Amino acid sequence: MKRKDIKYIIFILLILGVTAAYEASKPKPIDWSFTLESEDKIPYGTYVLYETLPDLFPGKTVRVNTNTTYEYRLYNQDVNKNFIYICETLDADKLETENILQAAQNGNTVFIAAHYFSAVFMDTLSFALEYAYFDSTDRVNFYNPKLKQTHDYSLGKSAHNAYFYDIDTVNMEIQAHSKNNHPCFVRRPYGKGMIYLCSLPEAFTNYSMVAEKNYGLAYGFLSYLPNQDIVWDEYYKPYRESEKRMLEIVFTNKSFKAAYTMLIITVLIFVLFTAKRRQRIIPVIKPFENKSLQFIRTIGRLYYSSKNHKDIALKKYNYLQHYVLSKYSIHLSDVKYEDYGIVAEKTGVDTDTVKKVLLNYVKINKLDKISPEELNAFNNHIEDFYETCK
Repeated sequence: MKRKDIKYIIFILLILGVTAAYEASKPKPIDWSFTLESEDKIPYGTYVLYETLPDLFPGKTVRVNTNTTYEYRLYNQDVNKNFIYICETLDADKLETENILQAAQNGNTVFIAAHYFSAVFMDTLSFALEYAYFDSTDRVNFYNPKLKQTHDYSLGKSAHNAYFYDIDTVNMEIQAHSKNNHPCFVRRPYGKGMIYLCSLPEAFTNYSMVAEKNYGLAYGFLSYLPNQDIVWDEYYKPYRESEKRMLEIVFTNKSFKAAYTMLIITVLIFVLFTAKRRQRIIPVIKPFENKSLQFIRTIGRLYYSSKNHKDIALKKYNYLQHYVLSKYSIHLSDVKYEDYGIVAEKTGVDTDTVKKVLLNYVKINKLDKISPEELNAFNNHIEDFYETCK
């Protein structure tokens, strides 16, 4: 490093130091993001509720699920458990909806609190949602005499004013109402279990339970659940950690954003002042010759001469396994015969093609060697899978 460059580095470090000191001295603004995540202590997180679950359900375990309902039930067949979904939107597709209902059918209790539900979920259970817009407050109370309060619970800053309408009154029973007797909490027996639907997820937030002192409302909703193990959902959240990127974290934090912007500006200034002095003649470098195709042909001839057709078939299947796992999150090695229809529905491939691929693989894997015709047929089935998957 040249001595004349030291002054530029000192200048950059000085600016960054002043910026960092200024940002650190500023009071941290309150994050009003509606995350509903169990680890968030911000107003609209659910840290307080999650930490009190062991007290609400004494002696029972609390398990956090970060997968879709389909993926969870693919590896777990629970009974006598409470599935709790507290989210902004339950964006469940047809397959996920079927798995939620199947959990209730098997004897579990499903509790869902959300502002919005997917159309397929609402159509399946025969209900709809309405919203009381331009209303900044809401009042809630129970019909159950043991839970009904003399004064209604008041939701102020956290109110969203969503409520159920056009519900299936034959199968659904209203348990609580909001302003103007709008249903906000209903239950429906389903198979051996029970489904509870609540249109007020804000009632379970830290702000509602602590600042607005509506902890009795949240605990009242959950008091309908039997005392059994909990499966707490963290998948259907608007701010899932798995979806956050590095730059997204930087730009959502004012301090990080200011420091990042200042760093870019100072680097550009440094480049502008030093580019002319440091520029050299750039030699012409010939790019490396692309020999990928030649390499592929060589490897192909090597496999062909060895006549190990089974090894080629297994490698083709391994590539397919990796493709299906990365794109659809399906482990083909764990799929059983009765699950072929589920694989077909998730991938968009017809069931017959799925059967041909998986059954042929099982057959080939048991053989010591296969003929070129069998390899060609198996390869055709795999190519059909790639061409028809969505």
